[in-house]
Amino acid sequence: MNLDPDKLVVLFVIALLVLGPKRLPEVARTAGRWMAEVRKYTSAIQGELHGVLGEPLKQTSALRDEFRSAMAEPRAALDVGAREVRSSFDAGSSAPGTGGPLVVGNGAGPAAGASAPPVTARVPPAAVPDDPGFN
Repeated sequence: MNLDPDKLVVLFVIALLVLGPKRLPEVARTAGRWMAEVRKYTSAIQGELHGVLGEPLKQTSALRDEFRSAMAEPRAALDVGAREVRSSFDAGSSAPGTGGPLVVGNGAGPAAGASAPPVTARVPPAAVPDDPGFN
């Protein structure tokens, strides 16, 4: 709630007109006490939550950090492999070291009695992600 001085003056004038000069100080004191009680209770609840959830939060954070550090090396290896695959596709081959298109099937030609040739396809570079998703 953002109250600038102009709004506070207008609020004070309205309260003065509605409550009158005799009741305004009493109502203001009562409102101040209520606000103090609300702050006290919310502070107590917040403290209890930190006390109850503090240790599990620390353990969870430690496990997360341990997992991230354990996954750093495999992630780096996957990144290197993805870059190699991408560069081989960019160079016109389907897999590192093959030098040719990707052939589905045995590549020996149509099966006995079948007239369809083997299916060949090139995988577009966008199909190989830079980030394998270990964030």
